[in-house]
Amino acid sequence: MFYAAILACTIINPDACVEAEDTRGPYKTRAECVLRVEEMIADTIPLLPRIPHSFKFRCAPKGTPT
Repeated sequence: MFYAAILACTIINPDACVEAEDTRGPYKTRAECVLRVEEMIADTIPLLPRIPHSFKFRCAPKGTPT
């Protein structure tokens, strides 16, 4: 089972990040998890300040070190 999380950081200040963890999962496959990550990013963009952001994500079994 895979759990999804995203990290959004501003391009201007890479130390200014916001992390969001999924509340729908877990997902049976990594591919399903990645689809959920894409949806989470699309839903998050309108909530962020209008400055460029970079996104990173994690799809990992619960308890997996990152």
